[in-house]
Amino acid sequence: MNQQHSSSRFRVTLRLEAQASGRVTASVVEFPDCRVEAATREAAIAEVQAAFLKQLARSETISWDVPLPSDQNFNGFEQRAESPWIKYAGMFKDDPDFAEIAAAIRAEREVEDDTEVDPSVYS
Repeated sequence: MNQQHSSSRFRVTLRLEAQASGRVTASVVEFPDCRVEAATREAAIAEVQAAFLKQLARSETISWDVPLPSDQNFNGFEQRAESPWIKYAGMFKDDPDFAEIAAAIRAEREVEDDTEVDPSVYS
């Protein structure tokens, strides 16, 4: 179904970036492949606007209502109502050995020293 719009304008955002060379790049944020580089800010704006209008002239935009998969099938796989990992949740709740291991891991994570990190890696 086609819908008619009363406005003949479409608002986009232009991104301008000064380069180290002194030149300016301009791009359309919503269409990152539309990008130009020019000597001045004004030239970059004019060039990216012209490039975008040229791109729009040869483009078509359509809407697509994506059909959602049924509960039974998604790309040939049966959809599950719950995560397959849920059966493992809480399985060590009352295990004293696991509680001891978890406490040791927690204590090791809270140590604030550099014994296991080679500082030269970060310099």
